[in-house]
Amino acid sequence: MLQEGLKFADRYKLIKLLGRGGFAEVWLAEDDMTAVQVAIKVYAPGTGLDEAGVKLFTQEFSMVFDMNHTNLLRPTHFDCWNRQPYLIMPYCKNGSAFKYISEDNKITEDECWNLLHDVAAGLAYLHEKVPPLIHQDIKPDNILVSDEGHFMITDFGISARIRSTIRNGMAQEQSGGTLAYMGPERFSANPKPIMASDVWSLGAMMFELMTGGNPPFGNHGGVLQKNGADVPLIEEDFSQELKDVVYACLAKETWDRPSAKQVEELAYNRLHRIATPSSPVINRSAITGANTGATTGATTGSKTSQPSNKKLIYGGIAAAVVLIGILVAIFSGGGSETETPAVTEVVVERINYDSIANAKMMEAQNICVNADTIYANEDRFDVSKYDKVEDLYIQAYLTLDDALNDKDSLSSDLTDLIQRKMESIKTTMYNIYQELEKGKAYVEEYGPRAETIMPYIKDKIEESSNETQNNEEDNEENNF
Repeated sequence: MLQEGLKFADRYKLIKLLGRGGFAEVWLAEDDMTAVQVAIKVYAPGTGLDEAGVKLFTQEFSMVFDMNHTNLLRPTHFDCWNRQPYLIMPYCKNGSAFKYISEDNKITEDECWNLLHDVAAGLAYLHEKVPPLIHQDIKPDNILVSDEGHFMITDFGISARIRSTIRNGMAQEQSGGTLAYMGPERFSANPKPIMASDVWSLGAMMFELMTGGNPPFGNHGGVLQKNGADVPLIEEDFSQELKDVVYACLAKETWDRPSAKQVEELAYNRLHRIATPSSPVINRSAITGANTGATTGATTGSKTSQPSNKKLIYGGIAAAVVLIGILVAIFSGGGSETETPAVTEVVVERINYDSIANAKMMEAQNICVNADTIYANEDRFDVSKYDKVEDLYIQAYLTLDDALNDKDSLSSDLTDLIQRKMESIKTTMYNIYQELEKGKAYVEEYGPRAETIMPYIKDKIEESSNETQNNEEDNEENNF
């Protein structure tokens, strides 16, 4: 158990507990070597993790340790002591965004825009990685304030897999506070943390800070919104523009939410008094007036089509109308020869195919995490305990294949990455296929399950068959 005065890792003297979450504690400590005060975040405090848990934590966190952005609180050191992974970070004496609630220090309009900009900028940086890095736990406690007044995201790179491993090691259930910041899509039968999930969490955090109370749905998070509840109104004295951004972030449908990059740009323009036309990042049709006819209130979204498809359809109709008008003007014979028919420019917004493919890739990655967990278990083929693991891998494979629908519009690097991931899944499916083939003589159901996989791994089966045939021919030649 950690306590004041303890010499952690034989170097850091714990001075004061700064915060405690479901699976970690943050302490103010003094570094004996430099006499500098630092913040030390200890995961699985007291209990520690087993060897596999420590290895997983180290492997996954090493992938994000060198990320560098103004709005990310980058650790200066990572290590493990007594099977407790820990991070050394700069000490932020200004605390976290939670101070606007705990200290009854009402947040101002400008502070809201600054916070929106900084957190959205940090998220946009994470989301632009290939594959995108989803934070999954945006909340006031995880937004620290630097000495210069910048807002910085902490706890990035702690994946759902790591969180689950730590909680299992500590025999704890899901952290109670985190649920409040989870969007409705996180409560589906197959929860998929995607980039839009972080945007919803940002909206929930802003709602809480602006109202000085709870997130929009208390501790229940988006599960209430998923079941039809409206987002409550923000009654406090803030601009309608700011409220609309928050409502947009809290849209029920993921495609109705702005991206982190769009929120960053909108906040930047607002802070620097840059005049912009009515912002396309705010889907007005997704903001309905709760018990009023106004444009403020609950956010809902159409389930029938996505905005990008609508814009293409409307653009096509507009182009057709313009063309008809030109033809009528030419062949009607009316007007002066010198008159030129007026042509209205039709602007069709460019679709970001890389962004769509990245979202699909993250969806497939989350499916694979579930499948990998089952496949690593020795009872993975016991149908009474687990669903068919091959179905999950097939689902992930098809999701990636769907991401390549617009292959010609994707960047070459992203296309290569998706194809490599698909090949990796095929290798895993081939291994499962082999195991099922070996066991079908004893378990009748294994035969049909192996046949289900076959269409996706025909090339690998053929390669294996050819290799076996070549080996047999080589052996025959050697025998002669």
